[in-house]
Order: sequence, then structure tokens, then C-alpha cells
Amino acid sequence: MYKVMINGYLKENNSFKILNLFSEMKLKHIEIDHIIWTSIIKALAYIGDLELSKSIVEQIPESCLIDNQIHNALIHMWGKSGCVDRAEKVFKKISQPNTIGYAAMINAYGLNGQGLKAIELYEKVPGEFINEATYICILNACSHAGLVDKALLIFNKIEMKTERIYTVMIDCLSRSFFFIEAQQLINEYESSHLPSAPMYLALLSAARNEKNHHLSQEIYNRMKTHFSQLSDSITSAAILLSNVYGSIGDMEKVSEIRTKLHRSGAKKKIGLSWTVINGQVYEFRAHDQSHPQSKEIYDEIEKISNELVQHGHQYDSSWITRPINQDETVSSVLCGHSERLAIAWNFVAKPNTSRIQLGKNLRICGDCHSAIKLIANIRQCEIVVRDANRIHHFFKNGQCSCNNFF
Repeated sequence: MYKVMINGYLKENNSFKILNLFSEMKLKHIEIDHIIWTSIIKALAYIGDLELSKSIVEQIPESCLIDNQIHNALIHMWGKSGCVDRAEKVFKKISQPNTIGYAAMINAYGLNGQGLKAIELYEKVPGEFINEATYICILNACSHAGLVDKALLIFNKIEMKTERIYTVMIDCLSRSFFFIEAQQLINEYESSHLPSAPMYLALLSAARNEKNHHLSQEIYNRMKTHFSQLSDSITSAAILLSNVYGSIGDMEKVSEIRTKLHRSGAKKKIGLSWTVINGQVYEFRAHDQSHPQSKEIYDEIEKISNELVQHGHQYDSSWITRPINQDETVSSVLCGHSERLAIAWNFVAKPNTSRIQLGKNLRICGDCHSAIKLIANIRQCEIVVRDANRIHHFFKNGQCSCNNFF
């Protein structure tokens, strides 16, 4: 029964419920086999909290730790938890890594901004263990490290280029603002294939990051000619486009796009951040007031905001993509982002903490990225944020591992 329920929750990406079932199984002294352990490790990978992962992995019996499937899952989990060293230790224990193991380790490097290490390992992978997943992982690693030339060298040697491989290469070019080259690659793909929405979304997302509303509108118009007006892709594109116009202060255009979205019944994905303190998972939405200690959290938010301003931070209103209400300010809107609430809660719960870790289901905004770099420096606290794209290690010196490729 538990195995069926865990598999169901795994398909739904409901990792928190999987861990609840795990706790229940431990209380009832129900035996956990290597299949269930693999599912639990996958759930931990989704949550991505190092301390929680450590505490549960310590409970895995030695008899299960010889299983290759568990090894591969552990590499993936440690990578997603921001601990490349532990991922490497597991990888080195495998006498004969398979395709999944190599891809997992390359991906761990890539997620954590270690693109050169990813390339070094990729070049050692035996040819029979390289497949589409391997190519995607190494191109992603190059993308997140800004290694465009390396990515192109790898891409040009791939004989069978799939839609997903093209998409990752387009993302890599777009992320470094090689928009013309990215569009040329889309044209090349479409010369012999039907248009692919993810390729356009990769290009549009990067255009949004550069606040390029002309290119964004052009991409969106092109997408509308290719894809159904009711598709999820068009909805995602419209949200990105409205964000671009919001970033340049054209709230009239934002309102027009959002009104059309509302009339179509499209729903925007709700942004969530989560953090683990003393083994308990806490979730936050933007401007969340549901936490029983919300007053303390918002007091801490105000304290952090004052510190940021004193250290020269200027709140960037271009990351606000909706009209500001009369009772709001630029700082109050940006400080209410879910990741800031999660960080504030950590400082409330553990005032002298030297390390904070959180996950986020959407991409971190530019103002939060700049602010968290400064918070890490002011508070002398390492902050690890895994967003929808990658893992950001905000160091105590005020730098981020992503080098602004996010």
C-alpha cells in the first residue's frame, strides 16, 4: 500500500507527502526496501535541503547502499541539494558508472555552476554511455556557466540532434544574449521540423531578462502564428511578455495582456518558496501572512530592508510586474517575495545562523538576486537558493556562484 501511495505522490511531485509517509512507516516499523528508498531519495532531491537529506540518508541500511539505482539517485539528490562534494564521493564509489550515473554527475556540476568540471567529466564518458540526456546535461552545464563556445563545439559534433538538444542550445545562446544566433538555430530546426514552443520560450525568457520588449513582442507574435491560443505555451509566453512590459514601466500594456489572460481562463503559476528548519518544512507564498509568527517575520523583513538600504541597495522597480497599490511601496512589494519571507523566517528561528537554504518553484527575480548577495555579506551567512533553473550559492563575500547567468 505504501509503495503505491509513494509512487503516486512521486508522479505528482508531492515530495512533502512522501516524507510524511516515510515518517509513518518508521513509526510503524514497516520495512523499507531499496525501491522505496529510491523514491524517498527522489523526494529529497525535489526539496533540495542539505540537512534534511543528510538526516534521512543516514538511515539507509548498508545493504541498500550497494544498489546502483540508489547510487544514481543519491548523486542527483546531493547535486540538487547543492552539495557537489557528496555527489562526487558517491560517484567515485561506483566501479562502473552507467549512462544515468554520468548524466547525474554532469548535471550536479551544471546546477551548481561548475561548468568546467562538467566538461572535464563529459570528455571522459565512454561513447556507449552518451545519449540524449547526457547531451542535455552538458549543454545545460555550459549554459549556466556562460560557456557558449564550449557548448557550440559539443553541439556541432552531435550527429542526431533532437528537439530537446536544440532547445538547450538555444537556451544557452539566449542566456548569453546571442539572440540572432538563437533565432538562426530555430530557423534551422524549423526547416525540417514543426515549430517547437520550448525553443521560443527559452528565447523569450532571455529577452525578458534583458528587458528587450521589441524582441519579446516579435517572439510572442511568431508563437501566436504557430501555436493554439489556448495552449499552456501561449499562456507562459503572455506572462513573460507582460513581465517585459512591466519591467519598462508600461503598465497599460501589462493590464491589456493580463485582462486577455483572465478572460481566457488562464491561470498563472503560484510562486512558492520552502525552507527546512529543525526537520520541519515551511512553505511561503508572496506576501504570505499564514505563518503563526508572521509579525516577527515581517519585523525581520523591515530590519533586513533597512540594512540593505544602509549598504547601498536600490530597489529595482522594473521587477515589479503589476500595478502598485496605494498602501504599497516598491520596497514592500519586492520584500514580500516568497524567498525573502523564507530567509527572514530563518533569521527569526535561528538568529545567529551561518547557513540558510531554500527552494523556489519559479526563477528568482533580479532584485531578489541582488538583495540576497548583499544579505549574505551583511549577515555573514551563506545562503543557498535553488530556483527553477539552477542553484545559487550566495557567499559571505557578497558574490553568487551563478556569476549572473540565471
